[in-house]
Amino acid sequence: MSLLKRPTARPRLSRRKLIKRGLILGAGGSAAAGGLLLWGHGGRYPLPRSAADLVYLERREFAILVALADALFPKENPLGLSGTEVRVPEYVDRMLARMPEDKSAEFRAMLLVFEHGTLAFGLRARRFTELPTRARERYLRRWEEARVYSRRMLAAGLKTLLGIGYFAHPDVQAAMGVQRLCATASDAQPRPEWM
Repeated sequence: MSLLKRPTARPRLSRRKLIKRGLILGAGGSAAAGGLLLWGHGGRYPLPRSAADLVYLERREFAILVALADALFPKENPLGLSGTEVRVPEYVDRMLARMPEDKSAEFRAMLLVFEHGTLAFGLRARRFTELPTRARERYLRRWEEARVYSRRMLAAGLKTLLGIGYFAHPDVQAAMGVQRLCATASDAQPRPEWM
């Protein structure tokens, strides 16, 4: 009988254990990657300066509108007036305050879907408001040209409401040469969001 112990063989890794470990590592890695993407979509929104007190919108919704207004109507457009310069976000805020609650709530939801759609449709870790100006314009164009009907309609709805606010401003109308032939006395009154 020998006093030396035989080295014990290391147990082999079975297929079942290998699959279990692979699934656990894969799930952990996916959760970490998803957490990093979602972390980029959380956080605080910057508070852009509003020319008038906000009536309906919250800070994050107003920030989304400011970014969207400048993506739709940049300073370099042929009229030379940007969306924030003619106070489109403030105009939309007042318009939403006068709408029925269900319609204005739908618009709020549209803004949030558009803002966080960068994660769902573009796999970007940054929100729309955090993208550079050119990337915002490309992102908006992708929504306009999307194969999915609901994405195209969401972009059209946002553009329509912001377009109403932009083209209602007297400076924009003057730059376009619009003449008011049927103006009323209330049309001559300056709107609070434009003062």
